[in-house]
Amino acid sequence: MRSLRDLQNKLNSFAKNIKSDLTDIIEVEGINFIKKNFQDEGFNNSGLEKWESRKTIDSKGRDKTRYRTNRVGRAGSLNKYGRMIQDRPILTGHATGGDKLRNSFRTRKQGNGVVFFTYKRYAQRHNEGLKRMPKRQYMGKSKYLDRRTTDKFGRYVKSRIGL
Repeated sequence: MRSLRDLQNKLNSFAKNIKSDLTDIIEVEGINFIKKNFQDEGFNNSGLEKWESRKTIDSKGRDKTRYRTNRVGRAGSLNKYGRMIQDRPILTGHATGGDKLRNSFRTRKQGNGVVFFTYKRYAQRHNEGLKRMPKRQYMGKSKYLDRRTTDKFGRYVKSRIGL
């Protein structure tokens, strides 16, 4: 009889806490998913969809990552950004810390789910793209994220019930 009572107590505890625990899992996995997309420079859906590379030529057709020359043709000074711009991560900048788009995402638990948002006004333009600006999606519906959260839910349920 003791084991039946223990099982009933486990199930009651599980039922009481499942909603908050599952929204916690969704919250953590969602933020990690967004950060992973920035790190991978692409959107993870059923596979990695890489972002279009940054433009390295200015409006006058000059390479923004090279040295400029003076009128005589001798090598001039390094341009404004120089080598720093050559291998710079897309949408991130020269350093990964600070008040950048990738660090601006927040979450809010609402009803039975989690809402992901950012305070950056330009975030939607980057995520969806514009007529002359390439789409660089980092959040949205994803099979990869669904699979990750489903796996975490399964492990959570097994650990709580003790199967």
